[in-house]
Amino acid sequence: MAVAIRTTDFPEGVGTTMYDAVGAEMDVANDPPEGLIFHWAGEVDGKWTVTNLWETREAYDRFRDERLFPAIRKVSGMDPGSGPQPTVAEFAVHDYMKP
Repeated sequence: MAVAIRTTDFPEGVGTTMYDAVGAEMDVANDPPEGLIFHWAGEVDGKWTVTNLWETREAYDRFRDERLFPAIRKVSGMDPGSGPQPTVAEFAVHDYMKP
């Protein structure tokens, strides 16, 4: 079942600059992760927010562990598994459409 993963309430200093640097390091546009259906990022209610639609939770977890966290470490020197954590919410997706 598809899942939406929304990440917000990032630690101080995380926003567009870090997002762009981590994105460049991963090169997702040219090498999309397996299982990613849709991605968007921007400000929602005054908070930097990243939302993705994944084929499965396992696909997201694999991407997070194998690509996202290593890119964050390389770009920022921060360990994304420790310290202040963003809020990550998972939503079951009943249906979605790709025109």
